[in-house]
Amino acid sequence: MTWYREWFGEDYLELYSYRDAEEARQQTAFFRDLFGPLDGTILDLACGMGRHVDELRNLGYSVSGCDLSYVLLRHGIGKHGTMPLARADMRALPFLTESFAGLVNFFTSFGYFESPEEDAQTIGEMRRVLRPGAPVLFDYLNVWRELDRLVEREERAVDGESVLIERWYDAVSSTFNKRITMGGRRFIERVRGYDVDEMQRLFGEAGFSIRNVFGDFAGAPFNDSSPRLILSGIRNP
Repeated sequence: MTWYREWFGEDYLELYSYRDAEEARQQTAFFRDLFGPLDGTILDLACGMGRHVDELRNLGYSVSGCDLSYVLLRHGIGKHGTMPLARADMRALPFLTESFAGLVNFFTSFGYFESPEEDAQTIGEMRRVLRPGAPVLFDYLNVWRELDRLVEREERAVDGESVLIERWYDAVSSTFNKRITMGGRRFIERVRGYDVDEMQRLFGEAGFSIRNVFGDFAGAPFNDSSPRLILSGIRNP
C-alpha cells in the first residue's frame, strides 16, 4: 500500500494536532485579501479535516473540500459539522470541468506520488475543474530551507506517547522522507521537492499564470530562507 493511504489517519492527527483554527484563519484571510469575493464555489484540495473549509465559510465563501483520507474527513465533520466534502484522489477529481471559482491547496499537500508526471497530472486536474480566470493559492515547502535545516533525528512526546521522527533527503528521487515511529507503529511521509522555478514551470505548462510568489502568509517576498513557498495566480483561458 502506498504511504499516503496508510499515514493520514488517527496517528497523523495526533502528530499534527498543533495545526489549529487560528493558523487556518490567518491563511484563509490571506486568500481573501489577495482575491476578494468570488462568484461561485472554492475547492479546498486535500482539505484534511476541513479547518480551512470552515474558516473560508466564515469569511462568506461557498466552499467544497476534497481529500483521500476517510478518517480526516470523518473527523472534520465531527468537529465542524456538516460540510460539502468529497473523498477522491487528486489525480482524478470527481468534479465537472470548469465548475469552481477558485482553488486552495495548503500545508504541502502535493508531491506525494511516485512520478513527477503524476504531480503534473494533479496540476492539470486543478486547471480542468477551475473556470478561466479563477484564482489559485498553493502552499508548499521551501526546498532550500528544508535542506539547510534538515533535522535527521527527533524525539518528542505526543499525548504521553513517545514519537521518533527520522528524516532524510534522497537526491536520486528528489524526495524529502520522514519515518515516524509511534508506540511501535511505523509510518512514512514522502514529498518530492520542487524549487520555485520548477514549481512555476509546472503551473505554467498546465495553463496557469503565476502572479505572485510569497515566502509566508504575511505576504513577504520569497527567498531561499523563507518558511514557505506560496504561489498565487489564475487559470488561463
